Amino acid sequence: MSVYDPLRQRLETVKGASIRLSFADLEAILGKPLPVSAYKFTAWWGNNCSVGHAQTRAWLSAGFEARTVSLKNRTVEFHRIGKQAG
Repeated sequence: MSVYDPLRQRLETVKGASIRLSFADLEAILGKPLPVSAYKFTAWWGNNCSVGHAQTRAWLSAGFEARTVSLKNRTVEFHRIGKQAG
């Protein structure tokens, strides 16, 4: 079981093509703080599963990619793979 399973489970319930979440929303979903690197580096939000990041595996396995990350506003948009937000 991964720390990020609650995020995967939440994304699996999304009906639309995208969802925007604040970092605070994500921490509430996870039940714990995001790592400091999530607040400092956009690379933490990358979609390259071969790097082996558990968070990336969580959203990709739910059929989403992390896009439009704003470290300043502390938000991220997840978009369903193969679909455009509408």
